Amino acid sequence: MNAALIAAWPRGATWARRYGLPLAGAVVLCAYLLLDAGWREAAKAALVFLLGGYPLLRLAHPAAQRIGYRLWCAAFAVDLALKGFLIALYQTKPDTVLVLDAIGNTSVDESLEFFSQYGAQIAQFLLAGLLLFAALLYLRADGERLRHARARWAVGLLVIFVGLHANPTFRRANPLLFWPSQLAQYQRFQDKIEQIDEKRLLAERKLPEWQPTYVGPARNTVVLVIGESTNRWNWQLYGYPRATTPQLLRETADAVVFQDVISGASGTVASFRLMLTPAEVDHPLDDEAEPSVLLLAKAAGYKTYWISNQHDRYINPRFAAEADVVRIVNSGGSRGDRKLDEGVLPPWEEALRDDAPRKLIVVHLLGAHPHYEMRSPPEYKHFSGVDDAVIEQMRKDARSPWVRLQRNSYDNAMLYQDAVIARLLRSFKADDDSRSGAFLYTSDHAQEVGHTRDFAGHTLSEPGVTVPFFVWLSKTPDARTDAQLEGRPFQTDLLDWTVLDLARIRTRFDLPQLALLGEQFRPQARFVGDRPYTPSRRRHD
Repeated sequence: MNAALIAAWPRGATWARRYGLPLAGAVVLCAYLLLDAGWREAAKAALVFLLGGYPLLRLAHPAAQRIGYRLWCAAFAVDLALKGFLIALYQTKPDTVLVLDAIGNTSVDESLEFFSQYGAQIAQFLLAGLLLFAALLYLRADGERLRHARARWAVGLLVIFVGLHANPTFRRANPLLFWPSQLAQYQRFQDKIEQIDEKRLLAERKLPEWQPTYVGPARNTVVLVIGESTNRWNWQLYGYPRATTPQLLRETADAVVFQDVISGASGTVASFRLMLTPAEVDHPLDDEAEPSVLLLAKAAGYKTYWISNQHDRYINPRFAAEADVVRIVNSGGSRGDRKLDEGVLPPWEEALRDDAPRKLIVVHLLGAHPHYEMRSPPEYKHFSGVDDAVIEQMRKDARSPWVRLQRNSYDNAMLYQDAVIARLLRSFKADDDSRSGAFLYTSDHAQEVGHTRDFAGHTLSEPGVTVPFFVWLSKTPDARTDAQLEGRPFQTDLLDWTVLDLARIRTRFDLPQLALLGEQFRPQARFVGDRPYTPSRRRHD
């Protein structure tokens, strides 16, 4: 058998060289299909590879031919590795807002943490890229034969190749054009950060058009606590079998716990830009030039606070800078710092003691931002090494040991978040100003932690947007009304109208049908990316 294979090898190599370019195109097609790019994207990539590769193999100079073709193959190998990893990580195309905002908003520390968490997956896709590169080089057609082919074929294919690039979808399939275009979009994100102050002036000039007016009692305090990367499927409060929210089970007994809420986006920056401004998933606008919830509250007579454990490069200059009092407790210079969320408690207590008659307090937690292991202190590592029914179910679902480890670390972070959020809620209930006020908690987005696939991290799919959402009100609704409220479907791109309603602020542009707790609320169409959202069964695994 081995002798037969050895004897057949030269014949196979000759056959591969003779028909190498079409075979190489087929390999490109199959490789992109394997990374789940879809038939259209895979076919375009294969076509671009073939049409660009043939003229290169027609070059008269052997060295130029060899170098040109190798660079062309390397471009597709790198493209496959990068796109494959990003699709696996985010379940979306690599040029979406989610990916671009994540890259543009990161720091050196966060990048190192990212490589630490996803090192194994990165290595897998690098290996896939190397294998594709080796296969394409092996299948390189006989350049000597192609150089003697009719020149008009090469010229004609080159003309077709160039002409197809008038179509933007074909330009996206050419890695030599696609990735430089992403650098340009990244630069636009950086420019946007530098233009925030200019846009804020535009937003402030629009405040008279909105005519924000306070219509509530003499004193009112509204609290908005925003978590990070928190999936309600991992909360005991929502039926998860692990005891991840024992304190919130008690503290939210007199709160409205909403059962069907998803975030407006699966990334932090995009989500905040939807939650705190008039922008909506299906109604995009220049949100930076529109008054945010904080600007409207200030104009209506509120004293505003921004307390954060995230040193975010975009959110803090964009939203925190609009507040009267800003306390960034994360001194590590990045969202990836090991600073625990209990650091927000001292400035939180100071805000509660402030005697201002009307207060809007925004607390931005670090939550379960990857790396999960960093998001809880040692005394909260309750699920580390645990082998219980949750892990057993994950084994049945063929989840890898790494993903099972991530689930345990993630649930440790949930248990710690339970303590922090419950502490915030308890102290708010005990404060005199809570007699007329509201406490709202939700998360910017969620995380996939082995729920629907063998992966842990951001994802533009249902596990990436299923967030917890509860509201404690100074005047608790009766049981019947409470049950009706909790079943309302909602997406947090409309959160601004709910916050304004809780703050008793009326504006010229009010949309009462979008305020979640209002009598006129009407459910709206919901989307995950550009796909209509239909909730699946609740998961308690």
